[in-house]
Amino acid sequence: MKIAVASGKGGTGKTTIAVNLALSISGSALIDCDVEGPNCHLFFKGPMKKVKDVTIPAPDFDLDRCTFCGKCSDLCQYNAISVIGRKLLFFKELCHGCHNQGTEGPGPL
Repeated sequence: MKIAVASGKGGTGKTTIAVNLALSISGSALIDCDVEGPNCHLFFKGPMKKVKDVTIPAPDFDLDRCTFCGKCSDLCQYNAISVIGRKLLFFKELCHGCHNQGTEGPGPL
């Protein structure tokens, strides 16, 4: 049997439910795939096995081709990109990946 606890607004208890399900089912494995804030480990004592880092794709900017028109900034609903004059600012900590924007995804912009 596989059970996934996914999606939903932050703070609704997804982690609490997932941890308690894992603890109540003998022989279960808990995999915390939260890219922005994996924190299932906070509910356990002792070391946790880290298999690999999970990341989201971020855009690459080709500043030699950029016209600083601001379209990338307009598309970014998380305000991770700002264009001020002839300067492009990218705030990686705000980036949620371009796949949510209806674009072809991250790549040279």
